[in-house]
Amino acid sequence: MTAATGATGANGTALIAVQLELTPAALDGGDALARHVEDAAGAAVAAAPAAAHRLLVFPEATGHLVPLALGPAAARRARTLADAMAALALRRPARVARGALAARGRSLGHAVLHAVLPATDAWMRQAFAAIARRHAATVVAGSHLCVTAGGVVNRSYTFAPDGQLVATTDKVNLVPFVEDDREGGLGLRAGDPARVPVVDCGWGRLATVICYDGFCEPHTEGERWQPVVPRVDAAGADVLANPAANPWPWQLGWLHAAPGERVLRHEQWRREGLPASLARCAHARWGVTAHLVARVLDLRFEGASEILRRDGDGVHVVARADAHARGGSVAAVADLGHTTARAARAASAPPESTESTESTEPTP
Repeated sequence: MTAATGATGANGTALIAVQLELTPAALDGGDALARHVEDAAGAAVAAAPAAAHRLLVFPEATGHLVPLALGPAAARRARTLADAMAALALRRPARVARGALAARGRSLGHAVLHAVLPATDAWMRQAFAAIARRHAATVVAGSHLCVTAGGVVNRSYTFAPDGQLVATTDKVNLVPFVEDDREGGLGLRAGDPARVPVVDCGWGRLATVICYDGFCEPHTEGERWQPVVPRVDAAGADVLANPAANPWPWQLGWLHAAPGERVLRHEQWRREGLPASLARCAHARWGVTAHLVARVLDLRFEGASEILRRDGDGVHVVARADAHARGGSVAAVADLGHTTARAARAASAPPESTESTESTEPTP
């Protein structure tokens, strides 16, 4: 599944969202996963329109499953995430013991994360720097869990076309009951919205807003939530990269809907997610959302990647994936000097304004 749209030109930038699909087979070792991610990047670049510059955006949580690939086969054979974590702990008990000290006794899960995540960080740096060099592209490397002095964060790296790391972004808003410290959550450390970088890439200014950071309002009442998009917009971002990993059914009712409210997850994404945030921007004109698709252990992720453009008529979907439950890519060429793009579509849903609340989500 690919979709490409846009106008070619000497000054254009190809904005490419890689809808990465992760399967148990893709996680059969670190080298196998590296090949799988590179194959997805190569296919996305081949399907994209020609342009002077490229931006490749990978999904949030691309690196969350790297410990499985780097760990023992027993972890990959596990039925649940909890069982996989136990298998990882048994593989390196001494390292987990040191991790428990670093995690300051928070939980066995945090001890395991402190033990395995340094290798994940090294893998992410190596794999995505290589992709940036190979495709002469600016690469937003999705996100991965990373150990810092203050705790475990959900972190995204941006690499320049020469493979140099040029930006580090930590997720600010933690998904309630999933990433925060409420029951069932990972207990991650939240990033500082004032430290979300805006990078001058030569072809334009880029900011990364990781999944929930692209939203214009919180999912639940009383949670710690801070707006991120208005800050990077005020800082002059032209393009908003939005790596995403949606753990709820894309075409079913929204879990956190208000009492009496009937809204599907993908409808709620349009009303409150990056389309709504971009509509409120004064400077940023383009948004690139790359969704993760995965069925691994007891984890499920799905969503439809898309390229958004804001102009005088509102925010429009320039390209959208034609399925929410399988891999592929979407792309558009942006003339950031004139913020225009013409369509030459292939295998994608028709363009639409995101101001509509009607469902147009196709069935895979």
